[in-house]
This record gives sequence, C-alpha cells and structure tokens, in this order.
Amino acid sequence: MRLRVIELTNVRRFAGQRARLSQIGDGITVLSQPNEFGKSTFFDALHALFFERHNSRNAAIKALQPHAGGAPEVAAEVELAEGRFRIAKRWLNRPQAQVQDATGRLIAQADEAEAWIDQLMGGGLAGPSGLLWVRQGLMGLEPEGSGADDKRERERGLNARRDLLSSVAGEIDMMTGGRRMDGVIDRVTDALMRLTTATGRPKAGGEWARAVEEAATLASEEAELRPRAARLSGDLIRRAEVQRNLARLTDPSDIAGRAQALAQAEAEHQAAQAHQAEGAKAETALRLARLDAEHLQRDVLAAEGRAARLEKAKETMSQAEEIAKRAYTRFANLAECDQAAAESAEDLAAKARDLRRRLQQATRAQAAHAARIKAEDLQRRLDRATELLAVLYKTEAARAGIRVTAKLLDAADKSQSDLDLARARAEAQAVTITAYPDGLPALRNGQPLAARPTPIFVATDIALPGFGMLHIDPGLARGTNSAAEIERAGRTLARLLAEAQVDTLADARTQWAKAQRLEAEAKQGAALCAEVAPEGVEALREALARALTAAAEAPQEAEDFDGLTKELTAAEADEEIARATAKAAHDLAVAAGETRAAAEANRSSAERQFEAALSEAGDPDALAAHIADLRARQPALASACVEAERACDNLRATAPDLVTTKARLTRAKGAVDQTTRDLAMARENLASLNATIAALAEEGIEERLSALADARVESEARATRYEAEARALTRLRRALDEARTLAREAYFGPVLRELQPLLSILYPGAQLSIDDTSLLPAILTRNGQAESLDILSGGTREQVAILTRLAFARLFAASGRPVPVILDDALVHSDDDRIEAMFDALHRSAREQQILVLTCRQRAFAALGGTRAEVTVEAT
Repeated sequence: MRLRVIELTNVRRFAGQRARLSQIGDGITVLSQPNEFGKSTFFDALHALFFERHNSRNAAIKALQPHAGGAPEVAAEVELAEGRFRIAKRWLNRPQAQVQDATGRLIAQADEAEAWIDQLMGGGLAGPSGLLWVRQGLMGLEPEGSGADDKRERERGLNARRDLLSSVAGEIDMMTGGRRMDGVIDRVTDALMRLTTATGRPKAGGEWARAVEEAATLASEEAELRPRAARLSGDLIRRAEVQRNLARLTDPSDIAGRAQALAQAEAEHQAAQAHQAEGAKAETALRLARLDAEHLQRDVLAAEGRAARLEKAKETMSQAEEIAKRAYTRFANLAECDQAAAESAEDLAAKARDLRRRLQQATRAQAAHAARIKAEDLQRRLDRATELLAVLYKTEAARAGIRVTAKLLDAADKSQSDLDLARARAEAQAVTITAYPDGLPALRNGQPLAARPTPIFVATDIALPGFGMLHIDPGLARGTNSAAEIERAGRTLARLLAEAQVDTLADARTQWAKAQRLEAEAKQGAALCAEVAPEGVEALREALARALTAAAEAPQEAEDFDGLTKELTAAEADEEIARATAKAAHDLAVAAGETRAAAEANRSSAERQFEAALSEAGDPDALAAHIADLRARQPALASACVEAERACDNLRATAPDLVTTKARLTRAKGAVDQTTRDLAMARENLASLNATIAALAEEGIEERLSALADARVESEARATRYEAEARALTRLRRALDEARTLAREAYFGPVLRELQPLLSILYPGAQLSIDDTSLLPAILTRNGQAESLDILSGGTREQVAILTRLAFARLFAASGRPVPVILDDALVHSDDDRIEAMFDALHRSAREQQILVLTCRQRAFAALGGTRAEVTVEAT
C-alpha cells in the first residue's frame, strides 16, 4: 500500500476547513512546517482512519473534533496492486465509512468498508502498533507507560512481530532455547504432575480424578430423578397446545387480517352509501331537465300561460328554497357528527398515550426489580470473594513463615551425604578395636565397648578394670584428616539447618512438604477468587453500587405490566376504530356540503327562472317569436331529458346492495368480537394449567434434572479435557525436549539480516541481540562492549528504534504486506553527524519503501532531500 493523498475536513485546527496533503511520492516524502501547523493532526487523523471504527465515540475520536464542534472527516487515497482507491470516514454526526475505486464507484460502505480496511491493514497489526508509525515524542520501540492503552499497544506490537517473523521465517510458533524454554518445560511438567500419577492414571485428589468421580455421582442422581419428572409431561404438553392456540389468536398477521377485513367491509359499505347519494343527485338532475322541458312546453302552448308559468316559477323557486334549507340542516347535523367523532378519537388517543406512559413506568419498575436481584447476587459474590481473600492471605502468610526452600533442602541433602561419606571414609581408614571381656567390660569415655569393631580416629584411652589404662594412638596422617572432614561436613549441615530454622534434615523435609501444600492451597484459593471475582473485588463493589443505584431509581408504586399491556392493546384498537369512524363522518359531512352547494345552485336557478318569466311578459308578437324560438329548442331539451334518464338507469343498474354491505360489516365486526372472546378463554385456560403445573413442580424437578444433566455433561467434558490435556502435555514435553535449540537462528535471522546493513551506517561493526520474549533488540555491542538499550542515551535509543522499524517495514514488504513508514517529528535527539547518517539509512530503505516524514526542523531536515509534500487549505 502506498499513500497518495490525505484529506482532513473540520479536524482540530482546521475547523470549517478542508486541508489536503498531496504530492506523496514513492520514496521519501517530507512535510516540513513550523510548530502548530497541524502535522501531528494529519498523523492522528490517518491513525483514526485506519484503526478507529466510524461509529466510535471514544476519546481518540473526540480529540479530532474542533472546539467549535461538528463532525470530523478524514479521507486518504491509496495505491494498491489492484489500482487506486479512496477511503473516507466521518464520525460523531451521521457517521459513515466508504471505499471508492479510481472511477468514483462505491465498492464498500459502513461495516463492509471497515472489513475492507481491516483486510488491507492485515487485521490492524501492520500499522502503528509499535512497529512502523512513530508518534511525536516516542523514542523507544514500545510505549513505556503502565496504563491500559500502553499495555494493549505493547501486546498488539508483540503479536504483530510474532506474526511477521513466523511468516517470513517459514516457521509458526517457534520458541528460542534458554531460560524461556526451561520455564515452559517446567510449567508443562508441573501441570502434568497435578493431573496424573507416574503411570499416567488420574492422580488421587487431582482435578482429573475429581471430574471423573463427580461425573459418576451426577449420573447416579440423574437416573434416580428422571422418572419423577415424567409425571409433569402430560400437563406440559396440554399447556403447550394452549400456548400455540394463544399464539395463533395473538398472531400479528391474523390480527392484521381481521382488521383489514373489517376496514374493507366498512369501505364497501361507505362506497354503497356514496353510490346511493350519487343516484339521488342523478334523479335530481333528471327532474330538473324535465322541469325545464315542461316550462318550455307551457311557454309554447299559449301566451296566456304567462301568469300560470309565472306562478309555476314561484312554486319552483319555493321548492328550491325548501330543498336548500333541508340540505343546510343535513349539512349542519353531519358537521356536528364530524366534530363529535373527531373529539372522541382524540379522547381515545389521549387515553392510549396515558397508558403508554404508565406502561413505561411499569417497565422501569421491572428493570429496577431485576437490578435488585442482580444486587443480591453481587452481594453474595462479594461476601464470598472477601472470605476467600482472607483465607488466601492467611495461607500466604503461613507459607512466608517457612524458611525452607528447594535450593536449601538440596544443599542440606548434599551436606548430609558429604557427612555420611566422610564418616564412611574415616571408618574405612581408621584403627579399630574389638573387646571380648570375660569379666568386667572395657570402658571408653565411661561407656562399655561393644563386641564389634569400633573405629578410633584420634588418640583414645580405654579403661580396663583390674588391669589399668590402655592408650591407643591411630597416628596423625589418618585420624586428623578424617576428623577435620567430618567436622567441616557437620558444620555445613548445622549452618544450613539453622538457616532453614529446623533441627534435623527430616524436619526440613517436613517443612518443605508443608510449604508445597500451602503453595497449592494458595493457588487453589487464587483460582477460586478469580472464579468468584474475575475482575477483582473492587469491580464487584462497583457493579454492586451500580445495581443498587439502578434499583433505587424505580418508581415507588408500579402497576401491573401485563394488565397495562392488555389495556393499551384494547385502547389502541378502540383508537383505530374511532379514527376510522371519524374519517367516515368527515367524508359524509363533505358530501353533505357538496349537496348543500348543489341545492343553493338550484335555488339560484329557480330565482333566475322567475325573473326570466317576469321579463318575458310583454308584446304578443315578440312573445310569439319567442315561443317559436322555444319550439325550435324543444328537441334539444327532450334529448337532455333522455340522457339524464339513461344516466339514472345506469346508476340504478350498478348500485351495490346496501343491505349486503351492511351484513358484511356486521360479520367482520362479529369475527373481531369472537376472536376477543376466544383469546380471553385461552388465557383463562393457560392460567389454570400454569397453576396446576406450578403445584406439581414445587420441588423444581425439571430444573434439578436439567441442572444435574448439565453438570454431568460438564463434568464428563472436564474429565475428557483433562484426559486430553494429560496426553497433550505428555506429548508436548517430549516435543519440547527434542526441539529446545532448533528455532533461534530461523526466527531472528530475517530481522538481523535486514537490520545489520542499516546499523552499520551509524555504528560500523556493531551488533544487535534480540530478546527472546519481546522479539525486539535488547543489547547493542560496539567495540567489543555489550550494552543494554535501557542504559543508552535517548538519541541512540531513538536511532536504533527507527532503524528497527525500517527493518520490520522491509520484512512486511517481503511478506506481501507493504505498509508506509510515518515519522512524526522523529530524530529530535540526534546530533548533526548521526542525523546525516540516519538520512542515509532512510534513503537506503526508501529505494523500495514509502516513507513519510513530518517535521518542524526545517533547517536540519533540508539535507534529507526527497519529495516535498504540499498542503492546501480551503473553506468548506
């Protein structure tokens, strides 16, 4: 992967701006700007782009947000073997992550984009995990703090190095020899001895043996309890049937189907009513057309009919006014119904809102009850953990009081063997004397001599009663050396026993056995504490405090949750029906308004006809001419009447059966009501069965049987695991013994091969040694003098750290995972000569490696060369 462009929008000092870092070349690219320009901002933003999720809100993301607020955005254009891609992320407000190809086509977004980035960066281990990206102010190869973030960063770095070295060396999980391998073998042996005897059988009192015994005991108890649990199966089967019926009745799709059928029936009934109203309108239109024809006919018949027609016009106008009055009254009544229906719907909606509020309070009460139960469990665990810690401290104190160690016991055994050997040698070289008294016994130091050979090491007097004193001198050459050797061995043994604070070697062995037993008890107590309080006693106390706080926040009085749920369901159904009713009333009111408007139009027409009749009375000739003209219009009026009558006939022929639609509506409502009754009956049956089952299951038979089965399976699984563990440990110990010294050169060779040419640029002839555990350089040898990196100057440690990162970068490239090296104000502790040599090392690595250098030391880094990056800033 090679970086080409880094783009920041609304990040830290670039609030409301877009900063673009471009012109990033293949080799060394330098961004040389003064302090406070934002170089570290580019570094931190790039780190967040590749290693922070787009939906994260942690401290690292919030640190990118400017003081003015808003959503920070970071994008980078990278070049891969497959082509050029743009990676972009936005945090905090409408977070998003996107990956686009060179044409701008979106190829991944959100979690798929995160997975694409993880695959690109090798699961997050190939980037700034203590290997390739150097933050400002970091001199060493790893963070030196003791915080959780520093520990995680060191662990990530170690994992990355292991993965890298394994892939490059062609070996997986290799281990170097020496103390580390010895420690592993010792731990494997100890673990095996805790499980098995010398013959490979489960050790009495061990975890394996206890698991086998526990599995057998649980199987026996399970066999005794199983017949008693069978008696509950009948009621449980019946309850399951009722529950299935209840689930069917409460199935959302069935409820929705019944509601849809009811709504469809209501719609069909309303449509029938609307069609009936349309027919009435057509009848009215037909009557109006016929009325016009009759008026015309009367005008045609005779001029004398003017008065009669005028009277008819008055009558028609009166009828129109009456029709308009009735239409207004009907409109007013339906408007009142519309208002009442809307108010009823709003009242039911308010009731449903109140029930939802009360249901929320009941839900909080349930959460508080759960918190109280959790608090009780946490309190029990806390009491148990406190008790176990007290026992553990007592055991550790007792172990600390025993001064016997394995080393001391071995030395005492050796001293005792030396003493026994010295005595045996002395006896072999000494003069011996054997007494065979016939009367009084011979005496040595007041004690009778036994009838067996007695060694004489030094000059000795033997009293012979009745004879006198016998003086025996074995000579200096033999007795003196033997006595001195015995005395030295005795003094050494006495000193060791005194150091161990015991009187005899047997006491020392007894004390050592007691110490081993106390150590085993301490380990077992620590394991129990870890099981009861995996995160520690303080974490238990904090969790208990949180649970107590949550329990205290509950309402004082809580209503029945299930009852409120049922009420809310019924209220929501009533609300839905009321809204449908209100809509129907509103539609009727609108239709009545239209009818009222038509009646007003008819009334206005009648008034105009009356005025026309008055204006038509006048000169007979003019009237005759007018009658002739009206006769000419008579066919058109007759045709209009025919069309109006045909329209009425059509409406009558297509009119739906209002009685049938009413019957369908009644049937749909009846189905909903019957379902409600069936639901109530099913719940009543379920409650009865639950009570019966609860009475039968007071002993908790099924729970006990399930717990016994689970415990038995777990015990058998543990026994199987211990057996497999014993076999694996036996095989592992043999394999470790055979492979103790095979891996060192194969594992560390690649790093040293890449690092040595770079190190020679600064320190010709120098050598670096790699630590077995951290997989990092530990000792620098110059001019025959080996020095630990911890005691070197800050500049030297900084130079070695950067050279090591360059070596790791070349290894990443060799393993097919090229990653750019980024240095943020590095080499700040190097003198002029060394910094020039470091520039040479950087250029040597940059032949096949992309390196991005961010620095504020413009004069010092002018000699570095490379491509100069450009930063453009524009308002967004």
